[in-house]
Amino acid sequence: MPLVTADLTRLLRNRPELAVAPSLEVLERLLARPDLAIPVLLDLDADCHTVSQAIQAADGETTRAELAASLRDPGGRLDDVLGTLAGRGLIVLDGDAVRSPHPTGLWAYPFGLGRPLGAFTKKLTAEALKAMVKALGGHPQGRKADLVTQAEELLRDGASVRALAARLPGQASELLKTLVAGPPVLEQLYYGSSAHPVQRLVQAGFVVRDGWNYEMPREVALALRGDDWKPALTGQPDVPTGPRAESDGVAAALPAIDRVEALVELAATDPITELKSGGVGVRELKRVSKALGVPEQEAVLWLDIAYAADLLASESDERLVSTTLVDEWLARTPDARWRALADAWLRLPQAATYRVLGCCADHTELIPPPYEFECGAGRIRRAVLNVLRSLPSGLGTDAAGLRAPVGWRTRALADSAHAADEFVSAALREGELLGIVAGGALTRLGSALLSAPSSGSDLAGLFPTPSATATLQNDLTAIVSGLPAPDLAAFLNACADLESRDRASVWRFSEQSVRRALDGGADADTLLAGLARYSAKTIPQPLRYLVTDTARKHGTIKVAATPCVIIASDPAVIAELCGARALRKLSLRQIAPTVALGALPPEETLRLLRRSGHAPVAVSADGTIKAESARRRRLPVEAAYRHDDAASAATGILQGGKTSTTDEALAMAAVTGEVIVIVWRRREHYIEDLTIGGTVVSGYCHDCDADHSFERTEINKAYLL
Repeated sequence: MPLVTADLTRLLRNRPELAVAPSLEVLERLLARPDLAIPVLLDLDADCHTVSQAIQAADGETTRAELAASLRDPGGRLDDVLGTLAGRGLIVLDGDAVRSPHPTGLWAYPFGLGRPLGAFTKKLTAEALKAMVKALGGHPQGRKADLVTQAEELLRDGASVRALAARLPGQASELLKTLVAGPPVLEQLYYGSSAHPVQRLVQAGFVVRDGWNYEMPREVALALRGDDWKPALTGQPDVPTGPRAESDGVAAALPAIDRVEALVELAATDPITELKSGGVGVRELKRVSKALGVPEQEAVLWLDIAYAADLLASESDERLVSTTLVDEWLARTPDARWRALADAWLRLPQAATYRVLGCCADHTELIPPPYEFECGAGRIRRAVLNVLRSLPSGLGTDAAGLRAPVGWRTRALADSAHAADEFVSAALREGELLGIVAGGALTRLGSALLSAPSSGSDLAGLFPTPSATATLQNDLTAIVSGLPAPDLAAFLNACADLESRDRASVWRFSEQSVRRALDGGADADTLLAGLARYSAKTIPQPLRYLVTDTARKHGTIKVAATPCVIIASDPAVIAELCGARALRKLSLRQIAPTVALGALPPEETLRLLRRSGHAPVAVSADGTIKAESARRRRLPVEAAYRHDDAASAATGILQGGKTSTTDEALAMAAVTGEVIVIVWRRREHYIEDLTIGGTVVSGYCHDCDADHSFERTEINKAYLL
């Protein structure tokens, strides 16, 4: 059945990576790849796994009625499960027909069952089939096909088969139980002795030999499991709950935004040093946690999130620096800023606050923050949130109560058994720090986050309207209720120091902070005009005096180059500077009553003079005062291209014309991660980690040992290795 726009839009919302497909033909090829489907299936619950196995057990094609007959479904969940699988491209629904797009299936042995007996017809000799029929109590006759039919008929008599199994000796009986439960294969083995348990099973007609392997046919296992055996759709296990006070989550979300803002500001002015092996070490992590005023475990969370949101990037694998995307992030509304952080957290494959060596089977080398590594924690996190989402309003649970329902929602819990409890606890802990979870229940922010598509949400109504004014007080503080507007925050950050941020933010003015604004090119009139514009009332007299007095003293000392010239309007000031022991490093030498020469560059001279309590300014070669802006580094990066508009992408795919081999190869590499060769300007580039953003193709080139970006129209040819 051809895809319609609504179905394709839903598919791309669930699997946005497929939006790079240039046409429906390429999309169908991507959907047919089991290696791409398996990770999607692993993110689904146990009932989805059960139905997926049932479809594969029916050789990939069945009907709703046949599925319903083969399963126990007391809760009537089958239609919902089929809708979930279809919405992710794991099955195709056409009326009553159900079909899998994966010919080889997604399960090695669905329900732990082997292949049907008919699959062994070509490999079994007529003599072997006769022995099987005889062992099962029949009278062999006819050709091979007839013998297979006879064996199948005998195996449908479950009571007779179970009676034969009851007569087996102890070891053979135990091996039989193991094979019945699955997996049904013993691989790469050879047993010559007829007394060996597996040979006893062959002689009894319960196991067939396939080369070096021994396999139990599907009909044998079904007969031994009992006539009433059927896989069941259970639904989510009950969650033990208790009453919880409802929370909007904003009280935690606002500090989360502030922590990340402080982190990227720190990385802009004082980059975070990385270890030689990569990542942030213990000593640097202590510095970061102290600067943010949070425990080290929490500091790791903000590092991981900021890096995942592309607000931090590594410069030459030596230091973490803020990126050019920070300014755009800071200019967003509070809900959009928080959404970017929450989405980054949801995508993390690891648990930021339980980042320990060996937490997963493949995590055998230390990977310090903020670098990602494959781990079951990400799937467990999403399962935890989905369980909490299913709870009625006003009820919550704890980590222990989440164990069973999370295990039903994701196999990652069983695969990460030794770290599962820690991963569940980490999901709750990190969710609370972000304002998504409170007291074992979703907050209103959390519910809106999980309910709304990434392109838009109802989050804006949950955050307070940013304050455009501040209350200036006689104690030289400015108080802003709620979240300050970006322009107000920028003004206060320039001339005051942020002391605290909670439901209200507090900035404190001081001579040093006002001097910082003056160094940046402001003057007393500009500052007072800004204070009047943002103040909710008249500027307090102490603050007005602070600004005017600091401005009056500002610039009484001037520092010029060649290598350094210090000029003062008062000869006594020059004499004082030349005799100050704290300024001996400058090696000052008075050459005129109001002029002295220094041995250090102007930048270092300014720093030492300010440390000694003076208020110097820098001057240009023409004698004019040079404004000093705060040195904030921004590492250039490109925003990750995300197909948030699934409807637009769906329309583009449906309207796509004939696809070139180059377009197909690029789309395949972008989704599968395969290495691709791109011919550009008559030269081949072996590209890994390919991404497609609009008309730009980017990736790491092995030949050049550098990242490359190509305009799609300039690529002559591309092919997969």
